[in-house]
Amino acid sequence: MKKLAMALIATAGCSAVAQAQSNVTVYGSVDAGVRYQTNTNAAGKDTLSMGTGNYNSNRLGFHGTEDLGDGLKAQFRLESGYSVKTGAQDAAGVMFNRTASVGLSGSWGAINLGRQYTVAYRIVSLYDPFRYKFSGIVPLSSGGGTTLPAAASAAGLGSSATSGNRFSNDIQYDGKFGPVMVRAEYALGEVAGDMSRNSAKAIGAAYTEGPLAFGGAYTRKQTAAGLNNDAYTVGGAYQFGAVRIAAGYSDEVQKTATSEYEGKITWAGASYKVTPALDITGAIYQSKISTPTATSGKRNLYMIGSTYALSKRTNLYAEIDRNKYTGVVVPATGQRGQTGVSFGVNHLF
Repeated sequence: MKKLAMALIATAGCSAVAQAQSNVTVYGSVDAGVRYQTNTNAAGKDTLSMGTGNYNSNRLGFHGTEDLGDGLKAQFRLESGYSVKTGAQDAAGVMFNRTASVGLSGSWGAINLGRQYTVAYRIVSLYDPFRYKFSGIVPLSSGGGTTLPAAASAAGLGSSATSGNRFSNDIQYDGKFGPVMVRAEYALGEVAGDMSRNSAKAIGAAYTEGPLAFGGAYTRKQTAAGLNNDAYTVGGAYQFGAVRIAAGYSDEVQKTATSEYEGKITWAGASYKVTPALDITGAIYQSKISTPTATSGKRNLYMIGSTYALSKRTNLYAEIDRNKYTGVVVPATGQRGQTGVSFGVNHLF
């Protein structure tokens, strides 16, 4: 009995030590506002709606690390997206649709497994003028605002610059060596007898030193039918005191059995920190789509946005955007021009 008591005390002590070395953070974003858009139907009528995640995507997340000793750490991240309008999850029945990953890290870098942001997504974040804000409007991360031909979408072409925000079944490495960051990933296709089908592989690198940041990434995906999708992106940003300029380019080609679809995005913009609390950003994004029938389409987005920080965690935001469409990317409404205005409040916790 005495030995059992001593064993229980020792076990409790070990648990206490392990708990002391662990760290779990609960974090998130709550964003809501109002959005007004012109020409939202075939009759050219306008729409006033409650916006959810207009500026910053709504999320609830858990991030944890544990010190395993000798510089080795374990980490996990679980993140769920939701709508402020209704409280519903972004993906019905999927609790952690944004991220669900676990891994190890050390001086050699980090390896994480699960559902996570793609290599290209992480690289493009360095040179998006809006830094992935207003993602439902700006096409870089989600392809928001760009309507692809149904056949192009069915074939596997995307409308973003990141070859997809996230991959499931993903094994990803990242390592930082001085000013250089290198990344690589392999998302398993899980197709019996064929390790290539439905899979994705990517490599990327970035250089960040002082006011300068630039990088690029290459991604190869394969559809369930075994058709290749190749995408690359390059770009950079530079900080001149209170002014930051950023520009980039992406190209994605989706093969079909007999031909291919192609999507290109070119962008440039600048932001100015007027005061410690007030930021203004302006940018132009051009998306071009080409199809096997030689028909094409183009979307030009002109956008100005501003944020005002009420505190380190709460800010007010407003933006105005103008879209012009031609060819195969004209929305189903048939409208070739659309203006939007958004404003709201975002709180981080």
